[in-house]
Amino acid sequence: MTISMTDLPEALQKLFLEIEQTSQPVTVIHEGKAIVVISPAKPVKSRPGPGAMKGQGEILGDIVSPIEQPWEVLQ
Repeated sequence: MTISMTDLPEALQKLFLEIEQTSQPVTVIHEGKAIVVISPAKPVKSRPGPGAMKGQGEILGDIVSPIEQPWEVLQ
């Protein structure tokens, strides 16, 4: 579930901004028990798109014909 910051009360918006700035998690306690831990989101690393490595490899020799000497793991 996701909620926009504009849908939250002002106090929560300030709390979330503080968590983002300090990078420190906050534990919400109800009747002496922790019910939720709010921590800053980690940035998502972008993955390279298809074809990003195009032209970077080199084919050495025949890749279609069987090899003359079998691999040791296959014996």
